[in-house]
Amino acid sequence: MGKRTGLWAVIVPGFIVVSASAAFAQCAREGEELCQGGQTYRCEKTGSELTPIFQNVPCAVNVPAQTLTGTWVGSGHQSPAGDAGADWSIAMTIRDDGASIDYASLGCGGSLSQTSRDETSAEFHESITSGQDKCIDGGDITVRFFKGNLSWTWVGKADGQPYNAVAVLTRQ
Repeated sequence: MGKRTGLWAVIVPGFIVVSASAAFAQCAREGEELCQGGQTYRCEKTGSELTPIFQNVPCAVNVPAQTLTGTWVGSGHQSPAGDAGADWSIAMTIRDDGASIDYASLGCGGSLSQTSRDETSAEFHESITSGQDKCIDGGDITVRFFKGNLSWTWVGKADGQPYNAVAVLTRQ
C-alpha cells in the first residue's frame, strides 16, 4: 500500500475530523487549539494519533503591529516617462509629526503633508522644495502595507498632462 499524502476528512455527527500531511500545523498535545485558514481546530486523540478537529469557530492569527513610521526606499516607475526617464530612486521618510521625500537620481525632493492615515495606509500631498525645475510639484502620494513593504503610488499633473508613478518601497 502506498503512502497517503494530502488532505482527508471524516464526517462524524457534530464534528469534522481533518488530517493533513502538509496543509496543517501538527498537533503537539491533546486539547491544543490551532488557527489555520481563519478557523479553529482542537487537537484530539483519534486512535493512536493527535488530529486537528474542526471547531467551526473563526480565529485570527496574531500579526505583529506594523508601523508606517520609518525610511522607505525603492525605485519609482513613471507613466508617461518624464525628461529624466521612466525609472528613478525614492527615499520616503514617514514620522509621527510629518514626512519628506527625496528623489536623489532626479535631483529633487520635498515635504509631504499628510491628508489621511490609519494603521496600514496613508495619503500625502507633495510639495517639492528642492530641484523645483526638475520634478513635478503638487502630486498626491498613497502608501499601503503589502507583504511587509509599502505599495507606493503618485498621481499629479504638469502642463495639463496627467502623470502617475508606482513603486514598492522597502524599509531601510
